[in-house]
Amino acid sequence: MSNEIIKLTDVNKIYKTKAEEIHILKNVNLTFSEGDFVSIQGKSGSGKTTLLNILGLLDIPTSGKMYIDGKEINYRNENLKNAIRNEKIGFVFQFHYLLNEFTALENVMMPALINKKMDKREVRSKAEELLELVGLKERIRHKPLELSGGEKQRVAIARSMVNSPEIILADEPTGNLDTETSLVINSLFKKINEEKKQSIIIVTHSLELANLATFKYKIEKGEFNQV
Repeated sequence: MSNEIIKLTDVNKIYKTKAEEIHILKNVNLTFSEGDFVSIQGKSGSGKTTLLNILGLLDIPTSGKMYIDGKEINYRNENLKNAIRNEKIGFVFQFHYLLNEFTALENVMMPALINKKMDKREVRSKAEELLELVGLKERIRHKPLELSGGEKQRVAIARSMVNSPEIILADEPTGNLDTETSLVINSLFKKINEEKKQSIIIVTHSLELANLATFKYKIEKGEFNQV
């Protein structure tokens, strides 16, 4: 049986304005386990990114509980949250957020160098391995301005894996890419899930990418349903 990584219990998220309360997530109960490939779809403003931000400890639910590896998250403990983000969660966003002054290899190495769990030689070896995995073995010394949009996103995916996270969270990872390049990125996520047994949760408008997932969810009016 797969090991449980993240569990949400009765999670609600409410945004308050002077005029109204917006109930963006309603009593969400979800469990994600080792090796899961999950897609989440829904209309703009439906709460997809809010959920992803809560899963990544970038946002706090209004009520409800979240567990990582069976331990309840204490949202007041910033040091704990930072440690979990650095060690257990990899992020891929719609924009790659690569640093233009550094090479592809250096960009991938950076989170691990900051984490200080490996020495520089080990970090370099791991980064080279990941860039080869994403098909950029010949481009490791190129800087972002010398790479295509799809290549930049592949560097970002490699970077998200360098600290060997338990789970990768991806927010519209093909949103800025053309159809042909999107198909390459879609295949890459599937490859990483199958070959590395990497747990992946993807928020996407792309039906093609969503359909590659093992578990598919739709969110509507703050409520999640498996499809």
